[in-house]
Amino acid sequence: MNKKCIGCGEILQTIDKTKEGYVSSKKYEEALLCERCFKIKHYGESYVIDKKPDMTSLINRLNRQRKNVLFLIDSITINNEVLDTIKELKTNTYVVITKRDLLPKSVRDYKLINYITENTGKDKVLVISSKKKNGIDELYNKLYKDGIKEIYVLGYTNAGKSTLINTILESKGKKSTITVSSNPNTTTEEIKMKIDDITFIDTPGFVSENSIINYIDLKDYKGLLPKREIKPKIHTLKKGFMILLGDIIRIENNSEDTSLIFYFNNDIKLEKMHIERNERLKDLDKTTLRVSLSEDIVVFGVGFIKIGKEANLDIYIANKNVISKRKKLI
Repeated sequence: MNKKCIGCGEILQTIDKTKEGYVSSKKYEEALLCERCFKIKHYGESYVIDKKPDMTSLINRLNRQRKNVLFLIDSITINNEVLDTIKELKTNTYVVITKRDLLPKSVRDYKLINYITENTGKDKVLVISSKKKNGIDELYNKLYKDGIKEIYVLGYTNAGKSTLINTILESKGKKSTITVSSNPNTTTEEIKMKIDDITFIDTPGFVSENSIINYIDLKDYKGLLPKREIKPKIHTLKKGFMILLGDIIRIENNSEDTSLIFYFNNDIKLEKMHIERNERLKDLDKTTLRVSLSEDIVVFGVGFIKIGKEANLDIYIANKNVISKRKKLI
């Protein structure tokens, strides 16, 4: 019988070190993790596997088989692509807004829940923080009371699927086993995990072509991810001025004075300066947005920007498709 890595779900193999599931022949018998998961877990090493899951086929299969779905959505990078994906699910779906601890405490949970319900039509929406262990018991109890025996866990890369399952395991006094990392595609095959009365099936994270992770070095990407509660940074931007967000984004204001409120990693440096004769980051991909007061700007994968007044903005970034607008979240 083939052994599977308990971290990523791949079948363990000793033939090709460059392929998923590799473990040395000397360690095969006692191995529980493939070499990649072992190094991520114990040494924090970074790997990218070019094995993108077929999102459409998976959703179609779950709809056809009427499977229960737990769809995780990262609270800081909700965009229309993610919302549209949720709407494609026609089966019994629970939407879980993760990483609640990253948003300011002043943001009310009911606002997040109402936003998802209004924009997806789903009425089973919960808010959690696996890191703080907030909402974990409530989620499990909700599924138990609804008679859920088996549920598929879906979401885009870095939404926190594996972290959630591990946190539920720990809350039940069991040992966490699934490999957790900010690397894309850490889980590469379905992993079944029975926790008391409910079987959770972790699936490979959906990979968006519009995420910034595709266009910058993995090490740089990991440095952009917020690790504690975000402290919004407010800047008034006059016409003819710009703001640099670290070394990844240049935002120019070509309209009347406006204010921008940044929800990003607190450690990312913001610099405001005059546009004239300043070429920094101007070699990046450019997009022009007219943003109304009822809209946010999302940088898919790392954060979002609120607008204080309608504005025309030129934005430079590694790939313009990373930038999108959505209805204002908060």
